[in-house]
Amino acid sequence: MIKEDSQEANHVELGKFYFLNNKFDEAIAEFKKALAVNASNAEAYYNIGLIKEVSNLHNEAKDMYSKALAISPDYKIARDRLNKLIGVQN
Repeated sequence: MIKEDSQEANHVELGKFYFLNNKFDEAIAEFKKALAVNASNAEAYYNIGLIKEVSNLHNEAKDMYSKALAISPDYKIARDRLNKLIGVQN
């Protein structure tokens, strides 16, 4: 039986693969599967935020980055992306 944490990591990695190949719907589906295994996966929220941002869905991106930061306040890249969207200078 597959351990939950490896299953979670597999979904995140597959999501990244889809994202890099511009298959955003498939990527989001994989990140959501990772979140179904572990709702506290900040990386999955961050990656959904990236997809929303490149899709010009900035409010949804902000929400995803905020969720990632609520879980992991020191997630620098999520903080940087959120600050960029809300117009905060680093």
